[in-house]
Amino acid sequence: MQNKQSYLSEITRTFKNNYDRFFEIVRNTRQIKQMSTFQINYFIKQTLDEGFPITIEFNDQDEEQSGYLSKISTNRYILKSDDNRLTRIVRISEIKAIKKY
Repeated sequence: MQNKQSYLSEITRTFKNNYDRFFEIVRNTRQIKQMSTFQINYFIKQTLDEGFPITIEFNDQDEEQSGYLSKISTNRYILKSDDNRLTRIVRISEIKAIKKY
């Protein structure tokens, strides 16, 4: 029984790898840790002062969003994409990580 499970696991893994290579699928295997509130606030301050584009990873989404940040109030910001197609109101509590775009 153990050998059958091991064999089935190997077939499944091989099939998945071949499927990914054939369709050129890149799986998101990285795990970004939650940045501390201090780091998030510091990076937001730098972004607002210097005006460079950023990429934000949110706690509730797999997808990152990129664009320019502007301040609305104490803990609320607007993230506008480069092409102005996407605008999102962002609270600090929603942010998992920020990086330069």
